[in-house]
Amino acid sequence: MKSLQCLIADMPQAILVDILKRTAARSERIEVADRIFNMEELPEALAKNPVDVLIVGMEKITVPKLYSDLMNRYSNLLVVGLIDDGRTAAIFVNDIGSDELTDLITLLGKR
Repeated sequence: MKSLQCLIADMPQAILVDILKRTAARSERIEVADRIFNMEELPEALAKNPVDVLIVGMEKITVPKLYSDLMNRYSNLLVVGLIDDGRTAAIFVNDIGSDELTDLITLLGKR
């Protein structure tokens, strides 16, 4: 099976990038193809090296407070936000482990 190629973008937390890279290295299903440091580089990076999955850094404040509060109260709650006409989704997961992250990337990257 071909591994999913991932690009890590705009993620300043070096420890999180390291965790993602180690998680990918342990999996035969995921490979980190590249990392870019700011979103202005993104179009060129994707044109040069198309990937299956884009993993971006987001600030916690971008998660609506209600969802954040609910996820803190119910640690296993998965929040899926359907945007506009329902063809775009944002997924929020609390306390995700490396195995769950691998499964999520693999599942969604196969589309």
